[in-house]
Amino acid sequence: MEIIVFEKESFHKMLEELAIRNFQTAKKFFEKEEWIGAEEAKKILGVKSKGKLQQMRDNFQIEFSQFGKIIRYSRTSIYKFLEKNRVSIEGYM
Repeated sequence: MEIIVFEKESFHKMLEELAIRNFQTAKKFFEKEEWIGAEEAKKILGVKSKGKLQQMRDNFQIEFSQFGKIIRYSRTSIYKFLEKNRVSIEGYM
């Protein structure tokens, strides 16, 4: 049997670093992907046609990335678009 001895400060530093690594690993696992395809973008926005997504791209309403024929949409920009266009009921009550 081997015994490994740490200084108290080193031991706590190691535990802190392990906790940070575990948190970062868990965060990556549970985060949703930032760049999504047209089908998921349409679902989040509640639109049915790719033409509407094209119109939103043309009007710079949502961010996208294009490589050849592949187009991906920024999930964050879609949520920002929805938030920016939200109509609050607070002013009506």
